[in-house]
Amino acid sequence: MTMNVPGVPKATARYLLRRPNLWFFPTLVMIAVSVVVSLSYIGGIINPTGNLHHLPIAIVDEDQAVHVDGRKVHLGPQIVRAITTASDSRQRVEWQTLSLRGAEAGMDKDAVYGALIIPADFSSGVLSLTGPVAPHGRAPRQPSVHLLTNPRSGSVATSSVQAVGERTTHTVSSRIAATLAAHMEPAHHTSRRAIPTAEKMLLADPVTLHTSEHRPLGNHSGFGLSAFYVSLVLTLGAYLGAGVVSSSVDFALGYQSAERGRRWSSKLPVPITRTQTLVAKTVMSAVLSPVTATAILLTCKFALHMDTPHFGQLWIYSVCASIAVGVTAQTIISLVGGLGSLVGMLFFVALAVPSSGGSFPLQTVPSPYRWLAQFEPMRQIDDGVRAILYFDARGDAGLTRGWIMIALGCFVGLALGLIVAWIRDHGGHQRLTSHQITAAHAHFRSTVSLAATAGGTQHESGGRPAPRAAAPDRRNATESTAPSQAAPRVFGRVRNSYGDVVSLAAVTLLSLNGSQLGRIGTQSDGSYEIDAPASGACLLLATADDHQPHAAIVQIGDRSRCHDVVLSGLSGLSGTVPA
Repeated sequence: MTMNVPGVPKATARYLLRRPNLWFFPTLVMIAVSVVVSLSYIGGIINPTGNLHHLPIAIVDEDQAVHVDGRKVHLGPQIVRAITTASDSRQRVEWQTLSLRGAEAGMDKDAVYGALIIPADFSSGVLSLTGPVAPHGRAPRQPSVHLLTNPRSGSVATSSVQAVGERTTHTVSSRIAATLAAHMEPAHHTSRRAIPTAEKMLLADPVTLHTSEHRPLGNHSGFGLSAFYVSLVLTLGAYLGAGVVSSSVDFALGYQSAERGRRWSSKLPVPITRTQTLVAKTVMSAVLSPVTATAILLTCKFALHMDTPHFGQLWIYSVCASIAVGVTAQTIISLVGGLGSLVGMLFFVALAVPSSGGSFPLQTVPSPYRWLAQFEPMRQIDDGVRAILYFDARGDAGLTRGWIMIALGCFVGLALGLIVAWIRDHGGHQRLTSHQITAAHAHFRSTVSLAATAGGTQHESGGRPAPRAAAPDRRNATESTAPSQAAPRVFGRVRNSYGDVVSLAAVTLLSLNGSQLGRIGTQSDGSYEIDAPASGACLLLATADDHQPHAAIVQIGDRSRCHDVVLSGLSGLSGTVPA
């Protein structure tokens, strides 16, 4: 079935696809978005080891000195000095020399991702491998260091700390092995005793690494990633909700059409300033954001059984964060216009995920993302959510910074949007000018006025007088009523001025404010039937090729209404022009 509107050129898919200008802008935008999303998502996580920069790890020296033959042997300080001054690790790892209590306090506020601990018996353990020169009464045993990880910093941070700990332990073990070999080789050469194979293997790699977790997380914390995903869902919910609010307000104002399933509708535009529009959208987003945040948290807690300590604080923080995102999203949509949803997606999601520090620590991403993290909304939200879920809602674990940045971001976003909207209003940059709004209303009024003239007027067609309209069929013509039905309808038959049925005519039912209530094509016998969703006066329009349009006001009550339509043919002249 084709759509034909008298006086309007008909378009086809082939006609559209052969227009180069139609392809240019979508192609350019899709390429740009694909490149930006690839750079942001994949570029941020592709090489965490190569991007490692100042990963905070504590080093704890608990080693106790050992006296052998009047000499003091204390290897702990030497190892700490060698590790912290190594040129190949100073840029990659931020070693912090702390006590065990200080290291645990740092991990409790997410300031330290792990701790490398040199135990109290490290020196004595190394000396026990030297055989005859070992401290009196000490049996040979393999020395070890202890790595304490912080699972609350996230699984990637834990993996990075483990990799650094293993590499550092191997370096320490190699240096001690070289020292032991230089010390023991002359003794074995003098005694002419061969070194057993097991002893050689032990001396080749004398130091082992033992790993344990500091304050392990529960089973329903996603290995330290639940805070990141809660922050992501809160951001997405507020951003998508802002888009829905913006579209709904624009539709109510007549600045945007809506298509829901088979129904397309639009309203007449009304005059309103950009500032008032932004205020309405912002208030709606602020009111609805707590609804989305509450739904998200209740789903996480009761449907997914996520570990949610301090649920009350988490709810308050999440609501305020959602409001800030919604307000900022409305500002972006107001500033950019039609591309606001795309720009918002890049700002709130594509660039925010790698710079949030939630999945990959900021110390493992390229430097541009560390710069973005200073103001990206999701980073601020994740700091607060992580502090509440994992660090006992401590302010110094990121919660205080999160509150400050959320309040600052909400204020800056709202102020920027209102200032720009005010400047545009007073600069004459309205969304629709008064002339455009007046023209739209005048066009609608002229369409309604057709009801007084188009129904029964006689016209000439093909140079001949048009006969009177044929009598309507047996259903009692134009304004009769039909038996009551569950839902009132408008039905009837479309004929031409000769009494012949008109198939494939378009019949549209409109409300008096311009909203489309229904649209259908006539059947082969000229009949039509349209649901009337509301009672009252409606405008019925009927159009067909080679016929003048018909418009009539139809009163719809509790009962279905029959309205037959007579379409007059188009008038024309024919003849010969003599030379």
